[in-house]
Amino acid sequence: MTKLELITDELIVDPWGNLIAVKHGKNPGPKLMIAAHTDEIGFVVKNILRDGFILFDKSGTASDKVMEGRKVFINGKIPGVIGIKPGHIQSPEESRRVKTSKECYIDIAAFSREEVEQLGITIGDPIGYESSFMEMSNKDYICTKSIDNRINCTVLIKLFEEIRDMDFDGTFYGCFTVQEETGMKGAFIVGNRIEPDYAIVTDTIPSGDTPDVDTDRELPIYLGKGPACVMADGMGSAMMFTYAHPAVVRIIKEQAARLEMNLQFTTLLGQSYATDSAGLAHAGKGIPTATLAMPRRYSHSPIEMLNLNDAVSSLEILKGIVKNNGKTEISFLER
Repeated sequence: MTKLELITDELIVDPWGNLIAVKHGKNPGPKLMIAAHTDEIGFVVKNILRDGFILFDKSGTASDKVMEGRKVFINGKIPGVIGIKPGHIQSPEESRRVKTSKECYIDIAAFSREEVEQLGITIGDPIGYESSFMEMSNKDYICTKSIDNRINCTVLIKLFEEIRDMDFDGTFYGCFTVQEETGMKGAFIVGNRIEPDYAIVTDTIPSGDTPDVDTDRELPIYLGKGPACVMADGMGSAMMFTYAHPAVVRIIKEQAARLEMNLQFTTLLGQSYATDSAGLAHAGKGIPTATLAMPRRYSHSPIEMLNLNDAVSSLEILKGIVKNNGKTEISFLER
């Protein structure tokens, strides 16, 4: 927050923890909002057993396949591991079966409920994966947890640095939202508060360029080929679908064309994918919104992988959109 204070005109933290950074242009013009969510998938403490083991629930859509045998932190500081039955005594069926979160437990090397509670752990406390940052041998690539969506929080901070002395019209709101992974609640709250004329949500999107994905049929998205415009997405199980506003998509496409930068396009309807665009589309009177997403491999796992060139492209496109705010045709705005 200290860094943002030096490069913005105003900072607001709302009661839910959304951080709104404001930069005023030189002349009147539209209110543009660019959002990046700050939360990550993880778990919460469900129960503390008498012998000191901890049961947990999912917070967001963490994959069951990667849970067992992983290091975690409770409250960001207390180390633990998600236990796993010794391989020496697993039956063939046990070794093949993937346990759900409700069958797993966390071991923090405490031996009573009281010992756990003395560490300050209570029901509902957050749990996150421990995952070290790794730069790949190809220096364009990095691998760690929570690239979704720390990379776009980084891009948003960098964007404020780059527009610090820029002449542009209107007002730019950079919003670091909460609770995207659990229902896009932060974006809905911020959208109602700001009521921007239009918005761009920056997030990540799974890539389909690995051997276990049918790239053409399932997910035609690649690392290193630029950010993706998500034209439509939805959580099929919740019957929640969002379509990108065509005017905002046009603004993104026009800016990418000016810079001669590549964009990818896809839909993820009926899948398990949604962004803060869903919250903003229903906020206020309905905010024209589109999602600009950075591809990353191994989504919602502790080993997400990103090509940094996609982040650079996204930053340049967003910077151009801020610079041209009010100069680009936006006839969909209410007069």
